[in-house]
Amino acid sequence: MSPAVSIPVEGRAAITGIGCRLPGGVYNPDQLWDALINGRDLTGPVPPARWERMVGLLHPDQVPEQPWTVGMLEEVEAFDHGFFGISAHEAARMDPQQRLALEVAAEALADAGIPLDSLAGTATGVWAGVAAPDQAALALAPGRSARMADLSGLTFSMLANRLSYHLDLRGPSITVDTACSAAGTALHLARRALEAGEVDTALVVGANLLRHPAITAGFADAGVLAPDGVCRPFDADGRGYVRGEGVVVLVLHRLIDARAHRDRVYALIRGSAVNADGHSPAGLYAPSTQAQRALLRAACADAGLDPSHLDYVHAHGTGTAAGDAAEARTLAHVAAAARADRLPVGSVKSLFGHTEGASALLSTAATALAIWHGVLPPTPNHTRLRPALTRLPLRVPTTPEPWPQTSRPRTAGVSAFGLGGSNVHLLLQQAPGNEPAPTPPLAVDHRAEETDRQKQTSSPGQEVGGYRIIPVSAPSEVRLRGTAAAWAPVVADADLGVVASTAQHRRAHERVRAAVVATTPGRASEALRALAEGRTHPALVGPATAPERPGRLVWMFAGHGSQHAAMAAACYAALPVFREALEEARAALAAHLDRRPWRPGEPITGFETAQHAIWLTQTAQTATWRHWGYAPDAVIGHSLGEVAAAHAAGALTLDDAARVVAARSALLAELEPFGGLLVTDLDPQRAEEAIAAHGHADTLVVAARNAPDATVVSGPTRPLEELREALDARGVFARRVAHDVPAHSPAVHPLLPRLTQALRGLTPRDGDAVFHSTADAAPLDGTRLDAAYWARQLRAPVRLTDTLPLTATTGTTVLELGGRSTLSRAATTTLTHHQIPVTVIAAGTTDRDDHAALLDQLAALHTNGHTPTHWPEPHRTPVRLPMPWQHGHGTAPGAASTAPGLNAALTGLDPDPGRITRAVAALIADTLGAPAEDVALEASLVDLGFTSVAVIGLRDSLRAAHPALARLSVRTLLAETTTVAGLARALTALAAPAQEGEDSR
Repeated sequence: MSPAVSIPVEGRAAITGIGCRLPGGVYNPDQLWDALINGRDLTGPVPPARWERMVGLLHPDQVPEQPWTVGMLEEVEAFDHGFFGISAHEAARMDPQQRLALEVAAEALADAGIPLDSLAGTATGVWAGVAAPDQAALALAPGRSARMADLSGLTFSMLANRLSYHLDLRGPSITVDTACSAAGTALHLARRALEAGEVDTALVVGANLLRHPAITAGFADAGVLAPDGVCRPFDADGRGYVRGEGVVVLVLHRLIDARAHRDRVYALIRGSAVNADGHSPAGLYAPSTQAQRALLRAACADAGLDPSHLDYVHAHGTGTAAGDAAEARTLAHVAAAARADRLPVGSVKSLFGHTEGASALLSTAATALAIWHGVLPPTPNHTRLRPALTRLPLRVPTTPEPWPQTSRPRTAGVSAFGLGGSNVHLLLQQAPGNEPAPTPPLAVDHRAEETDRQKQTSSPGQEVGGYRIIPVSAPSEVRLRGTAAAWAPVVADADLGVVASTAQHRRAHERVRAAVVATTPGRASEALRALAEGRTHPALVGPATAPERPGRLVWMFAGHGSQHAAMAAACYAALPVFREALEEARAALAAHLDRRPWRPGEPITGFETAQHAIWLTQTAQTATWRHWGYAPDAVIGHSLGEVAAAHAAGALTLDDAARVVAARSALLAELEPFGGLLVTDLDPQRAEEAIAAHGHADTLVVAARNAPDATVVSGPTRPLEELREALDARGVFARRVAHDVPAHSPAVHPLLPRLTQALRGLTPRDGDAVFHSTADAAPLDGTRLDAAYWARQLRAPVRLTDTLPLTATTGTTVLELGGRSTLSRAATTTLTHHQIPVTVIAAGTTDRDDHAALLDQLAALHTNGHTPTHWPEPHRTPVRLPMPWQHGHGTAPGAASTAPGLNAALTGLDPDPGRITRAVAALIADTLGAPAEDVALEASLVDLGFTSVAVIGLRDSLRAAHPALARLSVRTLLAETTTVAGLARALTALAAPAQEGEDSR
């Protein structure tokens, strides 16, 4: 084997994610660290219900003689089978080690900040270590019938294969059993494959469940279990170990990749080695000091480290006299001989018990957390070294201690020795340049911690200015609410920028979506709680179900009147892309002016400044949307908005668009003293009638047809005011536009030749989006947007209500661009009038700043299925956002089986065919792990996705549903039935003879 010391540090394996299910309700890395630092013994008596159903089936020698102490998980049966698309029937018969491994792997990936769907189809590898054959013993117990789902629990290989299958991972899928070193061996193999470039991501699993009492009875007979129920590693009173349960999953990446993705790096796996005891003179089960010494030297050589540089060793530490002695002498001889002080050693087995096949991975996770936090955890139940070890240069910390200060990175070893002599040692090290995590108080007083937290004037998230968008999604609304409920308490105390980054970049974006737009953790948490409870909230957008394929995206650019005093100021301050684009547009505009153009934050004084501000804002918004990954299928603009629309479509360069705006606004500004615009809620015909009725047909015109019930009238000031007063007296809505001019009226005629001359030489081109002209009420090639077009456009009425329907089809999303919303209501009214179901996303209002408004629009786009490819928040080290498992109320998988419903339907005196069909459909949906509404009654089983394994599961469920179906075979099922409805009819016929016999009796 070539030495791994040649691998640069950047190529070493890094632990980026940790997931766990451990005794005492320790279900995440924070809880694991809390347990370690507080030194809590989490073992206890075996719950009576765990083994009682087996006792009558076993030989007396297979049952422990006394109620032994173990480290036992609280919920072994609970499993969210629907999350993984597993039917309740199959889940109920699965090896629970596989069930737990699936959930813990998802949690570890979430901790690493990896969206589950991002690994599908990749060469991600899974390595699992397991040594407990309990499930196989249960499945093959006398009197129990074996089913296909049972067979998957008979072989250890299925532990890794389950993860690879359900997460669609295409790399190596390997389960190893080297007894108590199994998970460590798996980690060694995974680390080697990762560093060799065989995979880019590795999942390493360690699992151990105590399902069968005979194994405990055997260990008790061997005298290796502590008779007092206490594991005391290296202690004078240590008389053996306590068995323990647990599932641990680690996520590994190469350090260089972890750095590139800004992942959290708990620790590096600097080196590792495996070996065997060989023919140990003391016997097959006795430890070999000679082999252990060779192993430690090999691991240090693999890492390129001097053994004396180990700051700490997490020992195998079972608390047996022979095991402790061999391990202590090895460490003293190899790692501690050249030290001036005693080498700290410890073991997690005194907290959780010996988790056997999973123990090496639990030890690794504990050590990685110790390196991350810079604290040596205590080993509870230890008071004094065994007399035979007192002269060795070793010590066992019994209270938390600061990590030893050296000039080197924090370095630790982890040992695991398998029953029968298969051994592994791993070397962990602090990643270079890794910022140490904040060190908690060494004597933890939770009441003091809470008081200190409450005294803080603000959280890190509250110190960050600006709005953040937090997308939340799930496959269903029920799961979405569960996610929101799980996230709310975490978000309340987190850095909001980190939360937003994690939610944007490190979570899958499922179809049922919502988003929170807020500035403080408290506000975001409130919105999440509202989502969880089905309430609305000002900071909440959605929920909504995104279509499988988002429809067309139309950008709609507002015109004059969309300006306001604070326009663009917040986006200019908060968004670099927006600011840079606006400044580039300002420079382009300045080239065609004799003064410095408007900048956000400056007052908008007069018509020309308002026109500049609107165009600059829309141009910066266009650049921002494109930066986030959006591109329009079509664009439409209202009057001035057509200039920004033409640039967004690619028909006008930035300089050409600036030239049009500068010339157009300067000419129109000459008319500012002479007239203006009047917005009304009249349709075009009634507006023209009102104009004629007041004798202004020669001076006033309908300048804009915005909607069936919205028009804009343009003309000289006096007749315009007379019309406004008359309409107001009749209760008709009529409002003047600020900084307005009589655009699109006869007053502009003298300006047209001058505008044509000013724009001579304009070179429009074909764009990458369809430009819909509201002057012509038709789509136009970009090349036609020349000087003549802009002169004609200045006089022609704006026909938005005629043009907008041409841009939209069913499922289209219309996004309004502008300083504030002026067109969204009109667009919604128009498209509703034409019976085109679309989503209109309005620009902001003056109630919230424009940064919030832009993120609200982004949230609405995302919930409508248009997911950005480049989120606003940069990649950051992730925060731990919990997985919201749906475990019901602690019931075992399958407890909510649909078989009883079919039984009830078949057993009635007068069975209802419709009810039977619905019950069969529900049972098929449960078997497939699909929603019941997705089961088409006339579909064949093949079309529904039935595999041979699924058919077996369906057969087993049907057999359980009614006595008459007890002998139903797969052959009969497939031969007699092709559709769901046909199956229902066949089952009714099969059950009928039994029912008739019962009636005759």
